[in-house]
Amino acid sequence: MLRKKKVVVLAILAVALTAIGVAIAAWTTGGSGSGQASAGTATSMTISAGTPSSSLYPTASADVAAVISNPNPYKVHVSSIALGAITVDAGHSACNTGASVSVTSPQTNSGAGWDVPAKSGGVDGSLNVDMANAISMSNAANDSCQGATFTVALTATGASAP
Repeated sequence: MLRKKKVVVLAILAVALTAIGVAIAAWTTGGSGSGQASAGTATSMTISAGTPSSSLYPTASADVAAVISNPNPYKVHVSSIALGAITVDAGHSACNTGASVSVTSPQTNSGAGWDVPAKSGGVDGSLNVDMANAISMSNAANDSCQGATFTVALTATGASAP
């Protein structure tokens, strides 16, 4: 019986040593190298005329409405919009725009700016912007300005936003 126990113990010891030998014999490895990423290119936003919420008349101010479209795959924060040259529609070309209509520039949405959503599902992000009291008409406006549509050149300053 003692001999049988010795054989069993020796067999267990042999199996254990074999397992340790296999564990020690296993090869280990690591690696190093590099990966690559590339940055996209920003695409310019577009600004088109919106639908104003107020009308312009002598001695008053009105809103300038616009729609900003963002073709980029990230949100853009517009910090300011510069208002430039004012033109009048062809049917009211006798309106003395230069002497009677002016803009308040730049517009900043009371310092908060505007966040234009990212392009999603193939559709550009879009934001309606209403710049309150951004255009004014003096009392010098002639009768030819009645019913006119004024177009204001707009330039937005923006950057990617979190």
